[in-house]
Amino acid sequence: MAKMPFRAPVILAATCAALPLAATVPAHADTGVLHRSCQQVRQNFPSAPNGTYLLSDGAKLFTVYCADMTTAPKEYVTLERTGSSENYSQYTAGGASPGANVRTRFTRIRLDPATFTVDIGDLKYASSTGSLSHGGSETVTGMPYAVAMSCTGTPVGEGDIDLRGTAVKVDNAFATGGAGSSGTATVSPDAQTVTLRGGGFCGWIMPTPVRYNPFNPGPGMPNLKLDCTNQIRSASQICLRLAPAAGPRMQVTREGSHRLVHLRPGGRTAVLGLDGQVRSLR
Repeated sequence: MAKMPFRAPVILAATCAALPLAATVPAHADTGVLHRSCQQVRQNFPSAPNGTYLLSDGAKLFTVYCADMTTAPKEYVTLERTGSSENYSQYTAGGASPGANVRTRFTRIRLDPATFTVDIGDLKYASSTGSLSHGGSETVTGMPYAVAMSCTGTPVGEGDIDLRGTAVKVDNAFATGGAGSSGTATVSPDAQTVTLRGGGFCGWIMPTPVRYNPFNPGPGMPNLKLDCTNQIRSASQICLRLAPAAGPRMQVTREGSHRLVHLRPGGRTAVLGLDGQVRSLR
């Protein structure tokens, strides 16, 4: 299915192509607040804990969950919708792949902050149920994010992307793969939800580029491009594209041991620790 771009009006601008953000803050403010990655946070603050941090790559201002901060820091998007039928991928059993449906559910997805692409094979914050025999020969126990697969000749594989409650949206095309494959990717108008149905002999649907037999995944599958919703509507997360030409609309000030990042318009303020960890959004 072709990509369905969704462009929201730019509502925040800042001249922060490089850190610190000197052009957008008052002279008395501590500008060493925003980092480009969780690894950079750890380099500057070795004792920084796991948690939610505000990052900026110069083009976007966004929150992520920083995990593994004592070893190899990684960025994740925390999913707000985590019910049994939300944010899951399923290889539906039957036909040439007997067994029980393999469903993998996600609570966080791995994000590369440099490319804003999800590593759909990272299962650190995922859990799987079921087991089947792919083609009657290979045991399947897990699926990557945003994939629907089956081997019944019909598109009965299932998947769901639900980014509501976050500040990001899908910015990627979907396509089928495998033998006799067919499927659909139904994208919502705001590009925050995608319903997937796919199958074949065996076949699947997934974000492009299509990979071969995308089951039993591991890290290293950068397959789902995201973008900012560019709206301050999430209660706990921020993702805003920065447009320097529109003029600076972010200001960093001090409040005791905290730094306040004021976002205008919208009126939101991110309260940060010295390391950039988000203490609250108000």
